[in-house]
Amino acid sequence: MGKVTLLKEKHIEILYDEEKHIMYDHWIGFQTVENVMDGCEKILKLFKERPQCNNVLNDNSEVTGPWQGATEWVSSVWFPKMMDEGLKNFAWVLSSNIFAELSAKNVSSDGDIIQYFNDYKQAEKFLQAKEVV
Repeated sequence: MGKVTLLKEKHIEILYDEEKHIMYDHWIGFQTVENVMDGCEKILKLFKERPQCNNVLNDNSEVTGPWQGATEWVSSVWFPKMMDEGLKNFAWVLSSNIFAELSAKNVSSDGDIIQYFNDYKQAEKFLQAKEVV
């Protein structure tokens, strides 16, 4: 089986591993507040459709520039909704762009579900170790 592409747009690609029950969110390029909010809403919708999924790998490695204006909304609105839908582990691969990294690190959630990584493979290994059957 492996990964299946659920959505592919200019700024985001969302895949799902049907065996490991991990959702992969790959953000691409410069992200506006609108892009972030729209992408997050699409992630939430697709996440809701997969109740067996509780792990997300959020890949920002190709994000360029800050998206500071959306961090409050992601923290206070989106993460609580994701947690209500069963999110347990959120592995966040940081961008090498310092401004994008700072934006990511300004996001907070209730509980310790967010883990930050500089390496994609390490983030994936972390989630595979957390796999819930």
